[in-house]
Amino acid sequence: MATTAVLTVNYTDNQLVAYLNGAQVYNRIGGGESINEQVVLTGNLQAGVNQLLLIGVNFNGPAHFQGSVNIDGRSQDFNFDTRKDGAPEGVVTQFYYTIDNS
Repeated sequence: MATTAVLTVNYTDNQLVAYLNGAQVYNRIGGGESINEQVVLTGNLQAGVNQLLLIGVNFNGPAHFQGSVNIDGRSQDFNFDTRKDGAPEGVVTQFYYTIDNS
């Protein structure tokens, strides 16, 4: 049975990039607006264990990245929010998932 996997991004400030097994599958630069973008990963999954890496980059000021990864109907949220305290420029956070497509 094939694994279903969907990345949902609800908020990105400033840039969120997603890599599935090293290949870029998502790249969004946002200025703090709410969004609801979905990336269906299912067709890009390899047999066996897959690696999904999300990297949040902050250009300046506060940073916020929010969304979820849904694997076979089970959702796992991600949320990184420094809007109250600010954040350093550069890479500010990473989210890492393994997706078993055995």
